[in-house]
Amino acid sequence: MSIARYAPPRKVVAALLSAALLLAAPLTSTAQDKASPLRDYLTAKRAAIQTQSARVVPPTKIHAKVTAESRSGVRRLRIGPTGEFQYISDSGRNYAGYNLGAGSWDSLVGTLASSVADEYIVQAAVQGVPLDALDVVFTSIPERKSETLAYPNNLSYVAYIDSPATDAQLETLKRAVHTNSSAIDLVTKPQQVSHAEVEYIHSAAVRDPKLSPGLRDFITEEKRPAVLARRGKPAAGNEKAAEPETLVARAHVEPRTGLRRVFLGKDGYHQQLHDSAPGLLGYGLAPTVEEHLLGVTGTCLTHIFEVQAAGRNVLLDALELTVDGQLSPRFGSNIRSPARYSDIRYKVRIESPASEKDIDALRQSVEATCPLYNLVKDEQKLEGRIVRGAYAEVND
Repeated sequence: MSIARYAPPRKVVAALLSAALLLAAPLTSTAQDKASPLRDYLTAKRAAIQTQSARVVPPTKIHAKVTAESRSGVRRLRIGPTGEFQYISDSGRNYAGYNLGAGSWDSLVGTLASSVADEYIVQAAVQGVPLDALDVVFTSIPERKSETLAYPNNLSYVAYIDSPATDAQLETLKRAVHTNSSAIDLVTKPQQVSHAEVEYIHSAAVRDPKLSPGLRDFITEEKRPAVLARRGKPAAGNEKAAEPETLVARAHVEPRTGLRRVFLGKDGYHQQLHDSAPGLLGYGLAPTVEEHLLGVTGTCLTHIFEVQAAGRNVLLDALELTVDGQLSPRFGSNIRSPARYSDIRYKVRIESPASEKDIDALRQSVEATCPLYNLVKDEQKLEGRIVRGAYAEVND
């Protein structure tokens, strides 16, 4: 497979170095090969990987909690055992949201862009491949799987890499990324995911009028009209159904820290930040992308509980979902295979005046129609390619 050359506008492309780098050799600089902040970071990353590879490393437990926030219905995602990192997930105004945060689909594409960028950094450090700049643009074209289920698929990315490495080295690097990435494995291989365990708390059929408006009011007054309006717009017989909108996100690797700054959507309106794990030069400034990726599936499930409750006219007074899983370590003296997710499970706490039978029917409808819950359970295809040169915005 050939690797494309990318010529950023108004920039002079440097000549490629002729000397080939050994894949297992440390990152080095010569008089003809100036050091860059990202190469320095890769050198430090390589040392951290070597240190961790000499230790026995246990699996990482992942925990996230999502709360449907009262009158607004926005989904607040808390990541980590103490919820130290938080994101807001919201809908647009056409779906009873306020656009206060990125939706679950956009966040999924953003976490995939970040995870691919992170894996390129890690594998470049392992193989001694010098990089001077790295951005990953990830895209997805959603498809409808049935009348009631659609989700992001047709997954692909472009890695914009500024590097003196040979085409063969970059192609080897790409293969290592696809082999070792836990995120790529999560979305391209069918995963064993548990049914959601429901903790049901019966609430009063009539709320105390002295209480402030809450989730019940959001579901009935805001979400239900929006859901019914969407259901009432079938395509006319002589009209083509609307083409699915392409999802896009860009992850930029900060060269001195390895932090990934993620721009969601074509306009980059919402942004997210991801850090490395503590043993791999993390600063504790943001969650790891592996944590956020699993948390995003929880925000999607929570939203679909709202959607299905609105459509089925099931009153909700409280809605909280937790997602737990385990991730095997990337490096360690006891490691013989790539990092992989396992034991993914969900638990939802619901307060409602509806019957237990209605709540169980609600859960079943959610699992049948939740986009990201089913994406993880299904098998997807993912394609990637490398373009040489630093990423640059093209303004016509």
